[in-house]
Amino acid sequence: MSITRIALLPLLACIAAVGPAQAGARIEVVFDDPAASWAAYYGDIQRVTVAAGNAWVDSFQSIASGVDLTVKIGFQGIATATGRSAVASWIGTGSDGIPLYQQGAAHKLVTGIDGNGAAADIEVNLGIAGYLQGELWFDPLPAMRLGPVPQDRTDAMSVLLHEWGHALGFNGWRDGITGELPGHYQSTFDALVRPQALPVGSALVFDGGQARSLYGQALPLTWGSYGHLGNAVAGADLLPDLMNGVAFQRGTRYSISALDLQVMMDLGLPMLAAVPEPGTAALGLAGVGLLLLLGRRGRFRASGAEPAARRLHAPAGRPGGSVR
Repeated sequence: MSITRIALLPLLACIAAVGPAQAGARIEVVFDDPAASWAAYYGDIQRVTVAAGNAWVDSFQSIASGVDLTVKIGFQGIATATGRSAVASWIGTGSDGIPLYQQGAAHKLVTGIDGNGAAADIEVNLGIAGYLQGELWFDPLPAMRLGPVPQDRTDAMSVLLHEWGHALGFNGWRDGITGELPGHYQSTFDALVRPQALPVGSALVFDGGQARSLYGQALPLTWGSYGHLGNAVAGADLLPDLMNGVAFQRGTRYSISALDLQVMMDLGLPMLAAVPEPGTAALGLAGVGLLLLLGRRGRFRASGAEPAARRLHAPAGRPGGSVR
């Protein structure tokens, strides 16, 4: 496998341009692209990946001193994008007696402990069946988020924010329909997922105290892809959320929501109580984007294409699983 690393000086310049994360945190982007077939996109991808990472890191109340995260970008013939932590870190036993694992990237941010050495902490794959080339729009100033997103494009910054959300917490090993665990292990997200009876059958919900307090009830999770929020019917009010599992609307910016932060707090992460403000101009555009959301036609994620590769690597000696 050939990994292309962005030279250090350009990387630091990129971080400075989008605004550094908390003191001591650094985000590096590397590319798994042996023939450099997609080199023309490297600069754009690096810019939004670092900006998205900074937005999440700046949402932590505290992080370990001197921590760095490496994001490996790959290119696959998939419909949209995928993202995950490369490893999961054991943190104890849940109240049900089942061993509990935290996303490796989140664990590294909080404790400074690197679960996989020199390998990348986060793995993101971008679809090259037209998604990268003809669907994504790369904001020239992704941290500021000032310019309008083209009406016929999906905002790449929103996509990378979404994938970072999976890498930090919205992920697990349960079956996306039944909620069954594949073995005697669970992620911190898994530990708070349970089935909820419906008039016909059942669905999975996230039942963390912080999120429930804000939302008013357990959060409906996307049918068949439970690492996401909302459905077209159950939880339709969650579809504007960054971590929704139904669609990203073209021409629309998605941002880390207060509810996303509450979920992360339920997972044991030291998050800020409110979302850091990107600036008054960006806030104004966010309001306009929300008003336009329902009337805008979106690009739906192909069934199974995104969650199939968003799986956790279980620790040595334990079987892995997939979020589906």
